Amino acid sequence: MASVSFHDDRMTAAAPVEVRTLDQFVTFTCSGRAFGIDIMSVREIRSWSPTTELPDQPHGAKGVLDIRGSVVQVYDLAVMLGGYGSEVNTGQVVLVVSLQSQDVGLLVDTVSDIIFAQPEDLRPVPLSGGDRANAMVSGMFKNEDRLIAILNLAAMFPAYPGN
Repeated sequence: MASVSFHDDRMTAAAPVEVRTLDQFVTFTCSGRAFGIDIMSVREIRSWSPTTELPDQPHGAKGVLDIRGSVVQVYDLAVMLGGYGSEVNTGQVVLVVSLQSQDVGLLVDTVSDIIFAQPEDLRPVPLSGGDRANAMVSGMFKNEDRLIAILNLAAMFPAYPGN
């Protein structure tokens, strides 16, 4: 993209202008912890409604919902992140996220904001002895007085085609 300047009623192209992009994240809470997901992965935010449980569900699955004609598996994010699931309350929400070939739902406590993070706001995750490429948290960023963990959906759902 080039900038254009006007001199003596003529248009002349100037040197290209560097455009800095901001990373945008939908932030939410789950079990008292703050998380973010790339906004481009989020398809829909909807209030909780009861799911239909299926036999032999994957770890953390609560059941399925019919969302606009598509059957979507809903996962309890607290369970997936190593916590304990609890009775679902009507204040919780489902984030419907795209995993390239399929959508899934994530049950979370509340959706907070859409955050625009500057590249210098992003922080690496401290080494914890695991494989960083397969870690559920791909990075962190500071927003006001808290650190927000960025979820790595591909690592959380490796069995889904296209991830």
